[in-house]
Order: sequence, then structure tokens, then C-alpha cells
Amino acid sequence: MTDNEESTNGYSMRISRLTIDKLGVKLYDRASAVIAELIANSYDADARTVTVRAPLATQLDKKPQTDPDDEMGWEIVVADDGHGMTPQEANDHYLKVGRDRRASKEQGATSRSLNRPVMGRKGIGKLAPFGICRQIEVLSAGGEETKDGYQVSHFLMNFEDIVRDEEGDAQLQTGDRDRTFDSRPGTTVTLRNFLPKRVPNEETFHRQLGRRFARIDDFAIAVEDTRGERGTVKPLKPFEVPVVDSTRIDLRRRPVPYDDGSLPIEGWVGMAKESYRNEEEAGVRIYARNKIVATTHDFGQPSGFTGEFTARSYLVGEIRAEWLDDDEGEDLIRTDRQGILWDSDYGQALREYGKALVREVAHRSRDPRRRKVHDLFLKKSDIEAKARARFKEGAVVEAVCDLAKKIGSLAAEDELEDEVYVSDLSEVILAVAPHKALIDAFKEFAEEVDLPGAESLDRLATLFGRTRVAELASYGQIAAERVRSIEELKRTLDYSDVQEKDLQKIISSAPWLVRPDWTVLTANQTLRTFRDRLTATWRVETSEEIDIAISHESKRPDLTLVSVDNQLYVVELKRPGHTFGTHDFDRLYTYVDALERFENSNPRIFEDFTKGWCLHLVVDDVSIGDPQKRGHFESLRSDNKVVQMSWAEFLLQTSKAHEQFLAVHSAAAQREADHAEGGE
Repeated sequence: MTDNEESTNGYSMRISRLTIDKLGVKLYDRASAVIAELIANSYDADARTVTVRAPLATQLDKKPQTDPDDEMGWEIVVADDGHGMTPQEANDHYLKVGRDRRASKEQGATSRSLNRPVMGRKGIGKLAPFGICRQIEVLSAGGEETKDGYQVSHFLMNFEDIVRDEEGDAQLQTGDRDRTFDSRPGTTVTLRNFLPKRVPNEETFHRQLGRRFARIDDFAIAVEDTRGERGTVKPLKPFEVPVVDSTRIDLRRRPVPYDDGSLPIEGWVGMAKESYRNEEEAGVRIYARNKIVATTHDFGQPSGFTGEFTARSYLVGEIRAEWLDDDEGEDLIRTDRQGILWDSDYGQALREYGKALVREVAHRSRDPRRRKVHDLFLKKSDIEAKARARFKEGAVVEAVCDLAKKIGSLAAEDELEDEVYVSDLSEVILAVAPHKALIDAFKEFAEEVDLPGAESLDRLATLFGRTRVAELASYGQIAAERVRSIEELKRTLDYSDVQEKDLQKIISSAPWLVRPDWTVLTANQTLRTFRDRLTATWRVETSEEIDIAISHESKRPDLTLVSVDNQLYVVELKRPGHTFGTHDFDRLYTYVDALERFENSNPRIFEDFTKGWCLHLVVDDVSIGDPQKRGHFESLRSDNKVVQMSWAEFLLQTSKAHEQFLAVHSAAAQREADHAEGGE
């Protein structure tokens, strides 16, 4: 039968709704995934160039503002210069869903003229667009060249016409150019009538599309943004992830062990210079026949191995394993080509091989990553400058920098973006460094005790001088900070326009004002978890936002949390001279009620607070007009759920607790004043 004789029969496709669901078309829910399938078809049709025309950064189901009356709206077009197909080829091959072209005598496992190993296998890539749209138009010119050119096949596939509950052939709509001729072969597929899907911006679209294809010498892909300047076509940007050279492992001479032999493999694995900035960069990409078939972050590595966090945050690579998509073997590729059957014989062999690679790369990356992270911590914390400002003795400053490098290198890179985390870690290092300097000095002396008598005495004197400085630096740091906080609180209370949030800021940055035995180590993750859960509960139950600071945070909160000796303090402050009235009590009771209900519904969070909680209220006067509410307030005080004191009492309490520090500070200030006066 000739092509002309076939024309009376038109085009038809037989498929059921159940079949299309089983084929997994719903897995193709991204524009880039759909377009990748169309590009793969172009590659299999011996195309050398493919042009994708799409509106980037666009919600596809919304009509263009330039033409809101356009019923069809946006379009996505994929055009190639491949060998195309005649009407008969379209019916015999393209429209046979689920047909394995590699097993076909007419088509086979390689392309028609360039002998490429074809990417397609399951015969369903043509249906992938139905994951994002409801109409697919195919316009193709192919076959042998005639005096009139190449014969055109032109038809439209509408989702509602094809996907039906009843069995039978679905008759397709014939296009107006069908059975005409074109001067050049090639295929153009146009998608219309979109679901609520979005095409990402240019950078993301190039990245999503580029990662799906390995580099192919005789195959070029270009992208035109139809929302931008018309005619501006950009080649697909190469997909690359910067890698730390010392961690890169070349796999060309490292085949995958399998039974008594091995399976050839190419590519590399290593650690990225930066933690994953987007999902496309994450993990090791596995290719077969120049197209991605799987991505893995760890090859199924069980948790707990050395360098696990680093591997799961930085591991990248590109592996080519043609035997995963062998013509004669089992079909190991998932329908959407984003995974393989890892439990198959080949899959298990690759998984065990990959696990060893992960461990090796994690080991190689340990030192360079630690150097990078501690450099980042030193930069963000500015801890050396802080150490020089607090400690005059060089050995203590050296101890701070040494600790910062060691402790900072253990942090996760994303944690260093948290200013509170960096501040807390810096405080711990600054508190511990003087003691480290002392210990280091003793170790140094112990190694040199065999020195002659006089020299040994000199060394001993130097040691005690250094340790004395380190000891004083440690105590001096604590004293100076506490005196500074008390003085700041006194000055702030004298301001006529002082606000409650100003006082809360001081308390949250100096929680020892509430309890003198507070230490920086009590500002732990449990307190943060409590704060986050409580604010979320408050938002849901009151539809209000509340800012709660945990100890040693520099923010302007509504409340401050302080945890000392297994007891939780919730600090509520009112400005000096304020009278606590009925409205204030209503607000206070809301806090108390929220805390009680939160405690009852979250008993595990309160396991670390064995002594319970209390609300610490600092206010100068209490005058609650409502007798019932006044009685309720007194009941809360008697039960120690609310502890109330005036600002004068609060200052007296904290001044008494730190009176030795304050006395030394006053004496030192007087000596400086006397010295300055005598010098004059």
C-alpha cells in the first residue's frame, strides 16, 4: 500500500484510560521532563539540532496578557531537523503505544542513518506531554525525497479523544497540512491547552533540561524564550557542578565488580565546592544511552557512616553505565527514567560499588571541607577581633583562634547562616579559651621539666604568669560582661521614654540578670524547640504573632525564655512606673493558660524542665480592678506560677548577686580617676 492509498484511512490510536495510568504518564508533571522526552524522540530520529520554544517563568494555564482572547493560550514547541515520518510511518510506528522499537525489525535499536543507540524503549514518550497539557500537535515531514519534497504527516492528539474508558481505536484529528510536501525533513511538536503547570525561569529551565542529557558531540539543543525578544535563541547551557579537585575520583579504570567479572563504567564522583543550592545539583547522575536514568544521593548507604552529613550534602557525580539499558537484557529503567530497579542483579552490583565510592569520597573530603567551614566560621563570627578586644594576653587569643578552627570546622555550612548559632558558638569558645590556654601552658612546662635549675625556674615563673593571666581573663570576661549589663539596665531604666521591648532585649542578651547561675551552655536546642513549638501554637490559637527570645539572643521580643537548673523562666516586663491593671492581667493570663495547655499537650518537651516553669513578671505596681481577676492573680503568685517584683527589687537582687563584681569595678574606676587626676 502506498502513502497515497493510506490517506483514506486517517490516523488512529488505541489506548484505554487504565492503560495510560499504568504507563505512568502522571509522573511527567514538569515541563522540563516532558520536553526532555520530546528531545529524546528527536535524538532517536537522527536530529542534529533541536529548538525548544517556550514561555519561560510562566504559569502555562494563564492566558497571555498580550492576547487574553486567545482561546488556546500559551504554546510549547519542540522542532528538530531529524528524518521525520510519513503518514504511514506515523501510523505504523509512532501511534503504536507501548511498542518496543528496539525489538522492531523495521526500526531496531539504532537510529536510521547515524546509527545512534536510541534512547526510547517503552514507546510511551509521545504521551508524556499529557502530564502537563491536553493537546499535542504533530507536524512531520519524512520518507524518501520526491520531486515535490518530503511528504507531511499532520495530526492532533486531544486527551479527551484518546483516553477513553471503552476499548477501541481513537480517531485523531487530521491537520490542514497533512499529505502535503515540505522542502526539508523534520518534526515539530506543539503543546497547547495546559494544566496548572509552570515553566521555570531561564537559569532553572536550562539546569533542569541540561542535567537530563549527557554531553553528545553531534547533537545540539537550543532554547528560545517566547516571552522575551523574538528570535533570540540560546544554546542549552552545559550542566556543571564545581567540584573540589582533591575529592574527585575518575571511574574509567574502576569497573563495577559483577559475578566473576566486571561491568565497564565511565564518569566521576566527588564533593561539590558548595552545599546543594538546588535539587538539580544534588547527588550522582547516572546515564545510559546519553540520557539520565537515575539519580542517587548515597547509593542506599545506611546511616551512621563516617562523613555521612558531608556526603549527603555535597556528593555529586556523573556516571555512564550503558549496561543498565541493554537491548537484550531486562528493562531496568523506571517509566519516567528517573530511577532504576536497584534490587535487580545489575542494580545491586552498582549499589555496592557506589557505597564504597561514597565512603572514599567522604574520607577524601574531610580535610578540605573542614578548612572551608572553619574559614567561614572565622569570617562570620569575627571571633579573632572579639578575642583581642577581651583578652590582652596573646596566648589566650591564640587559644581562641585554635578552638574556633577546631570547633567551627565541625559545624554544618547551613548552620553558619544562623546568626544566633554563630553568636552562641562564639560565646562558648570565648568562655573556654582561657582554660585551654592554661592547660596548654602546663603541658608545655611538663615537656620541659628536665631543663637546668635556673632555666627551669625561669620557665616556671613564665608559666605561672601565663596561667594567672588566663585565669584572670576567664573571670574578668564574666565579670566585665555582667557589670556592663547591669550598668546598661540602670541607664535604660532612667530613660523617660523606655519601652518594654528595650528592656526585653537587655534581659534576653543577659539572662543572668534573672538568675545569676545562668551560663551560656543552658541556651540549648531544647529551649529553641520549646520556643518554636510555643509560637506556632500561639499563632494557631490566637491568630497573632508573638516574638519570644531565648537566652542570649539579640532581638526585640515580647517575652524572653531563660532555662536554669532544670527550670524554665518566662520573663514578662513592663516599663518603669507602669501600673499592672486588668487589661495587663488578661494578657498575662493568656500566657499562663497557653503555657499550661502547651505543657499538658507536649509532655516530652517539658521532660528537661523537671522543676517546672514560672512566669517572671517585673512591674512597679499592681492594681487589678476586677476582684475576681485580682484574686486569680494572687492565686497564681501563691502557687509560684507568677513571680512578681518591682524594678527596684529586680535591680537590688541582681546587684546583690554580683556585688563583688560591682565593687571591684567601682574600685578600678576610682583608681583610674585618681590616676588621671594625679597625672594632671
